[in-house]
Amino acid sequence: MSIMYGYSHGKKHASSMTSRGRKSKKLENISKHKKKYPLLAEMIVKMSDIILEVLDSRAIKETRNPEIEELIKKENKKIIYVLNKADLVDYKTISGEVANLSPKVFVSCVKRSGIKELRDKIKIISTQIKEFSDKRFNRVTVGVVGYPNTGKSSVINILIGKKVAGTAPEAGYTKGIQKAKLTTGIVLLDSPGIIPNKEYSTSDSKLMSQQTKLGARSYNQTKDPGTVVSAIVKEYPLVFDKFYKVSSKGDAEILIEKLGRQKGFLKKGNEVNEDRTARFILRDWQEGKIRR
Repeated sequence: MSIMYGYSHGKKHASSMTSRGRKSKKLENISKHKKKYPLLAEMIVKMSDIILEVLDSRAIKETRNPEIEELIKKENKKIIYVLNKADLVDYKTISGEVANLSPKVFVSCVKRSGIKELRDKIKIISTQIKEFSDKRFNRVTVGVVGYPNTGKSSVINILIGKKVAGTAPEAGYTKGIQKAKLTTGIVLLDSPGIIPNKEYSTSDSKLMSQQTKLGARSYNQTKDPGTVVSAIVKEYPLVFDKFYKVSSKGDAEILIEKLGRQKGFLKKGNEVNEDRTARFILRDWQEGKIRR
């Protein structure tokens, strides 16, 4: 009996150790990624002559990266602000937010608009650069940076005219630096989405909510989708009523209740599955179905 007990205890201990080991390894990987991605972004800036900072037109201020912009300025590199997902906003409502951004281009990968203007702007600025970073091939390097899920890879693909960079609706799909040729003398560099260090957190609920709103964290991964929905609905009270054809008057609880019943997202006792409904709303928001 003592042998069996000893074996069982040892197995349990080993299992516990394995579980702790997996958790430790997971935290270590998160820590590595936190360090790795900003380093890649810094490398992109230093390797490039022109930087495209891709922003989400629905959240311009929130998706700007002051750390990267400061580095671009310090390295004396050219910048073009690319305001992606422009089809999801009314330009009049954001004119004040973009007044000081120059040069800038509004683009929509879905509508394929603004792409020629962006391509032309890259070519014009390229001719103004006297000394290229890539001296071996005498070509201009254009680095593409931005917050996760702002559509960097989609912008690259539509600029090139074919799929050369991997895309996915979930944040963090791009894992390393990817290179693609725009013209004989211009090459593009894609990079993973970067969350500024001061905004990075795996425990601050407010920061995590903000990152989910911006698509930097997937609707599948957020711990409290209802809180995120509440924050977005509070900021844009009417857009969800219009999109889902319900009347919530800016109340997230009413929106979730009515939409949950409309979609049949119910639990036992005829109660709305609030978690499922909130994630459904976040998915539509992150995938760009809801216009601001």
